[in-house]
Amino acid sequence: MGPSLCLCWHLRPVEWVLDEMVEREGALFPGLPLKDESARVHQLSGREPTFFWSLSVAAILDAYLVAFMTENLIQAIRDVGDPLAMALGLEILDVQCTGKPAKPLVRLTLDKEGGVGIADCEQFHQSLRRTWEITQPEGPSCRFEVSSPGLDRPLKDRKDFQRVQGQRLRVTLQDDESKPVVVIERLRCVTEAGLQLVDDRSKVMSERFVAWNEIIKAKVEVEF
Repeated sequence: MGPSLCLCWHLRPVEWVLDEMVEREGALFPGLPLKDESARVHQLSGREPTFFWSLSVAAILDAYLVAFMTENLIQAIRDVGDPLAMALGLEILDVQCTGKPAKPLVRLTLDKEGGVGIADCEQFHQSLRRTWEITQPEGPSCRFEVSSPGLDRPLKDRKDFQRVQGQRLRVTLQDDESKPVVVIERLRCVTEAGLQLVDDRSKVMSERFVAWNEIIKAKVEVEF
């Protein structure tokens, strides 16, 4: 990774300009280490522009460039894939991009009411690949992997719970007076305030309401 070049039109001591450059970088890139011992300062002339070589700046810019490109790629894939998924009765739950920017590996997770099968994944994969090649001729050459959500996939938002309504869940609840409590009950309904769960394994069926702020984590409980 080569060093970056910073051009400053300042007629002040080099140390002051470097300090200001570090502070400015800190404002642009908060939370990243900037003051690298490998940074080198070279004043090439007197009243001419002052040039600075900073290896730390190069690393920061590279990291943010990759993050920026990944974020935009994910959005572009969603712009192309969401209408295709909707037309096939599917929903894109998650998009992840890894690998080189020029040829990234894109993993998509799909779901639908009643569950996603192999045929659903294959049909969507072919549609997405062909549409991407047509609509994004100048874009990266993506390798697409399509799968259904795993059984251990955590349920995070209201849509996740609505998708598994009627199934048995393993829910970890926060108890103010003791350690977290784990309940395995069937999801009866989802409301704006929380979940209505039913204990249908006991001799006497009972129900409980769980508010959203009581839920630590939740996932589908496999039934045999």
